[in-house]
Amino acid sequence: MAQQSLGPVAVGDQFKLATPNGPVFVVVKIREMKPVDHAQITKVRDTKSPTLIAVTTLLNRDFYIPVAPENRQTADNDGILRGS
Repeated sequence: MAQQSLGPVAVGDQFKLATPNGPVFVVVKIREMKPVDHAQITKVRDTKSPTLIAVTTLLNRDFYIPVAPENRQTADNDGILRGS
């Protein structure tokens, strides 16, 4: 069974591309794969196109920077219908 947390990476964590205006991704699922485990990530603002990426790459600060909990982004459409 795949873990939902791998050391410092857990489902729900957000990461920003290490570029000035890079998009923010959220970890949707962690999948055990060989030789390294992979995380299924998706852009916070485009949750319909998940991508698989090696957890070791996700932890490499040359590519991704963790988003602090107080700076987390929410999706534009969270699926909740609200009256106006």
